[in-house]
Amino acid sequence: MGWLLAVGLLFLTLLWVATRLRRRAIRTLLLTTGAETRGTSTVYHRGRRRPRISVRYVDNSGIERLAVKALVSAGDAELLKKCAVVLYHPKHADRSDYVLVGFGKHPHRWFPVEFVSDRPARN
Repeated sequence: MGWLLAVGLLFLTLLWVATRLRRRAIRTLLLTTGAETRGTSTVYHRGRRRPRISVRYVDNSGIERLAVKALVSAGDAELLKKCAVVLYHPKHADRSDYVLVGFGKHPHRWFPVEFVSDRPARN
């Protein structure tokens, strides 16, 4: 029975490594060949969760999108003071794993995003 646990842990480790490698490959692709556009950033409140930063931008096809910075960090208030830059892949503009958000004129750090709808949630 111990071997089954070992195989399960090995499988989970391989899955985690594969996911990390895929994210790194997509990030490298975006930093080398991605389309860059400016966006406007605001505070995004959703229920009782901690507020996050939302960025509204228009992609090359003219569709306006709302992306929310996935990670909440202590320096988010400082990031709101800077201009937002969105980096995305034109062929996969509707997938959140192909979109990164940075802050400042020349961002050094890029953050993953999640897409949200503008419609209010139903209770």
